[in-house]
Formats: sequence, structure tokens, C-alpha cells
Amino acid sequence: MSFAVSLFLLSLVTAEACAIPGVFIVLRGQSMLIDALSHAVLPGIVIGVALTGSLHSPVMTLTATGLGLIVVWVSHELRSRGFLLGDADQGIIFPAIFAIGVLLLSTVFSGVGVSGETVLAGDLNLLALSTNHLIMRTIDLGPCDMWIQLGMLGIFCIFLAVAGRILAAATFDRAHTMSIGFPVHRTEIAFMVLIAATVVTAFSVAGSILVVAFMICPAATAILFAPTLTSTFTWTAFIAALNATIGFALSYLCDLATAPTLAVVSGLVFVTVLATTAALRR
Repeated sequence: MSFAVSLFLLSLVTAEACAIPGVFIVLRGQSMLIDALSHAVLPGIVIGVALTGSLHSPVMTLTATGLGLIVVWVSHELRSRGFLLGDADQGIIFPAIFAIGVLLLSTVFSGVGVSGETVLAGDLNLLALSTNHLIMRTIDLGPCDMWIQLGMLGIFCIFLAVAGRILAAATFDRAHTMSIGFPVHRTEIAFMVLIAATVVTAFSVAGSILVVAFMICPAATAILFAPTLTSTFTWTAFIAALNATIGFALSYLCDLATAPTLAVVSGLVFVTVLATTAALRR
């Protein structure tokens, strides 16, 4: 498999794996939660990589996901008990946790093989190289990270098939959904675990910062004009694919960093659709 094809497929699959879960994140008004998680998981990623020597280890994924969820839970408890007001946790706790991760990366665990550039924007180009491909019986199956992202996308689709109706009902009327006996709390916990795992597995591809754009922009764009929840998912998948295609083409032809280019394209597409829908409503 050529480098260009590998890079495009990795970009496309990552965009889809991040965008589909983003629909419920945007609908539930939790977009900044992704930014919080992307900050909170960094120390766990650094420690996990130091323990296992790999960004793809299940131990690393579990360590980073667990730490991210713990930090978010502690932040929520401090806010709900009145120790922090409003969104103060986003300016105090999460930057501090992120800074701890950066300090660990630059001091104690400086030799783990995770660079500052990877932390911010990932490294799609490096991951698309043939040395990072999955080979089975001399058959090149493409980048390993592509299959990891496909796995996360598949797991989330299974979750939607099993618990999507409960999550949708709780998104629009949580109190009523709980009153008729649906397991809302357990469903939301499972949803948050999957979101955290998606952020962690996308780290090496999109970085801890740009993953926010990958997860939020396509869904936010689709919600501007999609009339139903089903059509929102369909349009989100299409917009994510469009962003990945345009972003890949620009980065490849202009020799630009792939993940930042995809993020910029995602933002431009959102602004274009926003301006168009606003003009049509006049």
C-alpha cells in the first residue's frame, strides 16, 4: 500500500471514528468536555507509554482512559459541591493536569518516544509510513492506527445499536427517561468511557488538542441543517469524509502537516455552512 493511500485512509477513518461519537457530545452541550479529556489523559498516556513502550498498548489505553475519567469526575464533584464556580475547572484543573503531563514528558519520561509535536497535533504522516503497517502473510493491510480507529468506530456503532435509543432519549429529556425506568446512569457512564477511549486512541493521530476539532466540527456542522437525529448522523459521516478528503488533498499537494490541515478545513466548512444556512433563513 502506497504512502499516499495509507495517509488518506488513516485520515478518513480517524475523522469518522471521532466524528460519529461527537454527535451526542454536541447535542448534550458537552463540547468542552472533549477539550477537558484531551488535557486530562496526557499524564496517563505518558505513564502508559513509559510502562509498555508503545502508544498502541491496551495497558496504555486503559491507564490514560482511567486517569482521564477520574480527573473529569473529581472536577465534576468539586464543581457540584460548590468548591469551584461555573466552568472554573476548565481554567484551573485541566491545564494543570496537562502541564503535569508535559513536565513528565520533558523530565522523568523524556525517553518514551512521545514528542511535544505529537502531543499537540499528532503525527499522521509518520503513522502512515510502511514501518507502522499491519502485515499479515506478506499482505500489507495498511496503518496499524487505521485498524485501531476502525475498531473504536465499530465498538461505538455497536453501542449505538444497543443503547442509542436510551442515550438519545436521555439527551433530550433525561428526567422523563429516568422516570420510566431506563438505565440512564449506566448508559451515560458507558458513553463517557467510550468517548475517553476514543480520545486516547486518537492521540497519536490527531494529538491531544486537534482531536477536539475532529470530534466536534462535523457534528456541529450537520446539526445546523439536519432535521432528524438519523440524518444528523448521516450528514456528520459525510462531512467528516469531506473534511478528510479536502484536508488530505491540501496537505499532500502543499506539503503541510496533515492533522492541522484537516482541523482548519473542518473549521472552514463549519463557517461556510453556518453562513449559508443563516443567509437562507433570512
